[in-house]
Parts: sequence; structure tokens; C-alpha cells
Amino acid sequence: MHRTMELLKILSLGILLTVLGCISAEEYSLFDCSVKYKCSGEKALVWATADERCFVFHNKCLMRVEQCARSFSGRSELIETDRETCKPTCTKDCLDLYEPVCAQIFQEEYITFSNECEMRNNLCENERPYSYFAIGECVESPVG
Repeated sequence: MHRTMELLKILSLGILLTVLGCISAEEYSLFDCSVKYKCSGEKALVWATADERCFVFHNKCLMRVEQCARSFSGRSELIETDRETCKPTCTKDCLDLYEPVCAQIFQEEYITFSNECEMRNNLCENERPYSYFAIGECVESPVG
């Protein structure tokens, strides 16, 4: 019995380290991809699809950064397309869950959305690419 408990602890620790390793690798790859491409702030919207969803990017270079990060994390490849082809797939049915995300519209304002699905729907429908998003509500900058 004691040996079984030790094996379970070792197995649990191994799984935890594997998960943490994957998270660290994904974060590193996004940074690595951003450094690799060194994108400008030039606005020339680019449309792409993946997983039956439409994505809009501020420019082609920023789409390449996302493509690079997707390849490191095993997510499906973005396929560049045009606005007319992509736009009809902007909206997906979202679960009625409050799991807030904060998105920065490219080099502009921060907006809190009720969940990631709602964020993606809104940004695509309104043709506004994001430059950053994180789990949780947006926090106002301190004044002073």
C-alpha cells in the first residue's frame, strides 16, 4: 500500500511537470516568434481561417507571429483568405458563461469581454484586431 502511494505521488508529480513544461514552452515560443518577426505597427488588415473560425490581424507579419506560435503549440494552421470569404464565419455560438477576458484592441483601448468566444466574435464582426488578451477583467491604469 505504501509503495502504491509513492508511485501515485511520483506519477502525479511527473504529470504536473509535463503540463508546466508545455505551458512554459508555449509562452517561450510566442516570445520567440515575436522576436523572430519584429513586426511594425503598419495597418494592413489580413484575414485568415482556422478551426472554422475567422481571424483578423493588424498586418501580415502579426499573422505570421500567430502562425509560428500555433506551430509550436500544435494548434491548427491559419489559412490566409480574404474578407469576403472569412467574414461569414466571424460569429460562433458561445456558451452563456462569465469567464472574463481582457483584450487590447491593437495599440488602442482595453475591453473586458464575458468570455473568449464573445471576444473573438466581437473583434471579427467589427474588424478590430487585438494585440493582447488575458484571462480576467481589464484593470484601469492607476492615475497619478
